Order: sequence, then C-alpha cells, then structure tokens
Amino acid sequence: MITKAFISYSFTDKNKFRFFDRQLKKFLKQSFGIEAYSFVFDFKKKANNKSLIKSALRKIDESDLLLAELSYKSIGIGLEVGYAKAKGKKIIYMHRIGTELSTTVDGICDSRIEYKDISDLLVQLKKVFHTSGIL
Repeated sequence: MITKAFISYSFTDKNKFRFFDRQLKKFLKQSFGIEAYSFVFDFKKKANNKSLIKSALRKIDESDLLLAELSYKSIGIGLEVGYAKAKGKKIIYMHRIGTELSTTVDGICDSRIEYKDISDLLVQLKKVFHTSGIL
C-alpha cells in the first residue's frame, strides 16, 4: 500500500512548479490518502551539499513512490530516480507535452505520463493508479 510519495523537480526550475506542487499534493492526499514530500519545496534547513543529498535519500527511503517531474532535465532528479529504483520504489515519470524525453528515466520507470497542464496530469495520474497496479 502506498502512503508516502517523494516528488522530484528540477531545483533550477522549481519556481515554475510551486502552484503545480500544491495542487499535486492536495490531489494525492484527498484522492488516495498519500502524503507527498517535495524536497526542493519542503526542505527548509540550511546545510552543505552532502547533508542535503543524505536528507533527500532518507526521504526517498521513507517513501513508497517517486514522482519525477522531468519537463526540465536535471542530474539531481536522475540521481533520485536511480536511487529509488535501486531501493525497489515505484516510479512515475511525468513531463509536459513537447518537452524532451529522458530515455534513461523512461527506461526504468513503472509508468510515464505526458500531460498538457496540471488538470490533465491529475486525470492521467488517477488512471495510472487504477490501472497499473502501482496502488
């Protein structure tokens, strides 16, 4: 049973996803009872790079699912996805229509959603949860 999710965003492009993140977390909680954590938005403590990475990996360990938003490529997201896969976590790869496909993440994810906006993503995510066996 999935109760916790880790959401990965590009740190460099995170400001493009503030509203998106709030809507996605609200949807996951209300529709499926899933608590979601977004490292780039939820981590408040100032720290050095090593402790930041350790904290992110610890949060992935505590999660059942990783949602990777890869409309903007990011080495950090690749690291988080690879770690989650090695830990046996379910992975959903999300990206906006018209953005470049990450073939590496596509090759290891459990599901991929190509969406036009947040409303479209939420509809597709509900379908993925009900049809893919992820829940």
